[in-house]
Amino acid sequence: MERPDVWTRVRATLRGEQNAETLYAYRRAGATVHELLDAAERRRFELAAAGVSPFAMAKPVGLELASIWNAFALQTLGDRMLQADETADPGTVGFVPPVTFGQVQGYYEQVQRWLAYASQAAHDPGFSLPAGTLPAPLPAWSPVEPCPRPHLDAMMAALQAMRLHAEAVMHELEKATPEADAQKLARLRGQVAQALSKGDYAARMYTPGASQALHEQIEEHAKAAVEELYRVGQLISYPALLDQQRSLRQTPAQPNVVPVALPGEPGFDPWIMTDPSAAPHLRRDTRAGQVIAEMWALDPNPRESVGLWQDIQAAMKRGDVRYAHYASGPRVGHYFCTPWAAIYEAVRPVVIGATPVPPKQRFTIECAAEGVRVGYPFKREVVLGDFRPAQLDYCDPDAPPPTTTDTAGQVRSMQDRTGGSPPAALFPPTARNPMFVPSLLRSSAGPSGRNSPSRGPAFFGSRLS
Repeated sequence: MERPDVWTRVRATLRGEQNAETLYAYRRAGATVHELLDAAERRRFELAAAGVSPFAMAKPVGLELASIWNAFALQTLGDRMLQADETADPGTVGFVPPVTFGQVQGYYEQVQRWLAYASQAAHDPGFSLPAGTLPAPLPAWSPVEPCPRPHLDAMMAALQAMRLHAEAVMHELEKATPEADAQKLARLRGQVAQALSKGDYAARMYTPGASQALHEQIEEHAKAAVEELYRVGQLISYPALLDQQRSLRQTPAQPNVVPVALPGEPGFDPWIMTDPSAAPHLRRDTRAGQVIAEMWALDPNPRESVGLWQDIQAAMKRGDVRYAHYASGPRVGHYFCTPWAAIYEAVRPVVIGATPVPPKQRFTIECAAEGVRVGYPFKREVVLGDFRPAQLDYCDPDAPPPTTTDTAGQVRSMQDRTGGSPPAALFPPTARNPMFVPSLLRSSAGPSGRNSPSRGPAFFGSRLS
């Protein structure tokens, strides 16, 4: 890329954009992943020619192929985001909004890690990765909601590239699988079909320049499709991960699952998923009581929402998950959005719903009806990240998620949007009961803007969508 001229630098400065020189360096360095991808295909052909079942490949080979897939997918996402920004704003090529810088940097930094793993696996027959490393989750999405339009364009382009490669690899894998492994192949084929179906759905919904409400719905489906294809690509690359992943899952048949009454059933408690230390305070807040009732009334699948909480409770009973604590000892607290669940930390690799959570990772759950009555989808997800204070969000179902973005692509802070200091806390911001959202990792963008100017300190930042 040519060095930006003086007028490009002036325009970028006025818009608050960051110099992307580092990102372009990452892009050049990671371009070798395409050569490794070709080498991986040759390795697969050699194994098939030797009569080795994909489900019986040596562990170092499987780790190498899965690491190459991860590097390829992340490199593709980063490359497409840079390209999309160049197309959307040719007047500042070489500079990107802070939110784009953070997202792309997050992808490229992990490319180097996976390339290193692939190289080690290729040269060390005894190479291994810690349990639970694979299948790895996608890096956290940008905290801006909805995402910038160029990000969505990039997601769709990356999704297509990932899909084409995954389909080609799956085709060869099916041909190389012996009859003895037909049952395993069927399980893998089902997961691949599900991922491809999500990609097809997002692609059919996608319309450049869509309305804001449609844009956000496409975004939700596109993110889910990219996340699922990233995970499934690792399974295709190293099919033995299918069994490892299965062993991590908590199934409803296990005795550790906590029974829960659903809405309309005797004994139903609308605060069941709320952090126990915060529930007494929130129960006394009339507005919070209204919001939690609306959340359950507008949830299209309450059983699935409760299932996430049940997974966490079962994992806590097994000792795989605990409440997150500061290094000094006190509990971190709870999330800023409904159902105002506690912030947890994985002790060992665990799967909550369909989301793998690695050891030492803090996480929570979000179930929110924000904007549902004006066309926005109900949000149900496991949120991974670090956490720091933000405003309590009442998640109004009659209003779109309140995203306020300036010309640099940054979301304004609560002080910016209200013209003064944040309003008083719902209750004192102690270490026992603060409210949280995930904190920004590497990005210089401001708070997510999802914080309702209602009351209370909570936490903000990047998340997994």
